[in-house]
Amino acid sequence: MSWFETWFNTPLYEKVYANRDENEAALLADFIETIIPAVQYPELLDLACGRGRHSLNMARRGYRVTGVDLAPQAIQTAREKAASEGLTSVTFCTGDMREPLGGPYNAILNLFTSFGYFEEDRENIRVLENVAALLKPGGVFIQDYLNPVFVENSLTAFEERTAGKITYQIERKIERGMVFKKILFPGAPDRGPAEFSERVKLYDSDWFRGHLQACGLTLSAVYGDYQGSPYNPLKSPRQLMVSQKPE
Repeated sequence: MSWFETWFNTPLYEKVYANRDENEAALLADFIETIIPAVQYPELLDLACGRGRHSLNMARRGYRVTGVDLAPQAIQTAREKAASEGLTSVTFCTGDMREPLGGPYNAILNLFTSFGYFEEDRENIRVLENVAALLKPGGVFIQDYLNPVFVENSLTAFEERTAGKITYQIERKIERGMVFKKILFPGAPDRGPAEFSERVKLYDSDWFRGHLQACGLTLSAVYGDYQGSPYNPLKSPRQLMVSQKPE
């Protein structure tokens, strides 16, 4: 079983990321709304939606959203959140980002570095090919990805954190064009130690530009953060990329 099938589907993942900045997520949704207003792009696919944080934000803004993720536990949590708010304009389902996922859609979102999980470049390129196939003519693809240079320059090799009553350790390294993260839970009297991993490819904007173009998408803009700042390859924390399918 792949690392993402295990880690993203465990309750420990929810605990580690329980305190994600909701204000930051709302800021990103606000910025996305300026790029693809709901009146022009009413139907969205949130590809690798996780527990629905961004899907729910977009549904609250009037979009009809389909959220897809490989992890059943994540999808169940997302459905429960939508039900608790009475949101009927968002649907969540399990699926593989490399496979057909309904549609076509006015726009597709792929946020919070939910890409580059596959060790073979070919498998990651399949995701981009699938995105192109799922978009309507004139559709827009918005991808939020790490900036590899920023990651390399700011990497913390080891740290210890606490989430609620859980203490865990993170080890990071860069190797073979990927950033590796090991998450270690020492354990407690009622449970033994646990270890999970993350692995993400370090793709730059030139890589994306070339492969998006090969898939029939044009990379029209790259921003460096969720405020829409110009992208600086050396300093920007994010690559927020906007691509479009021809009419």
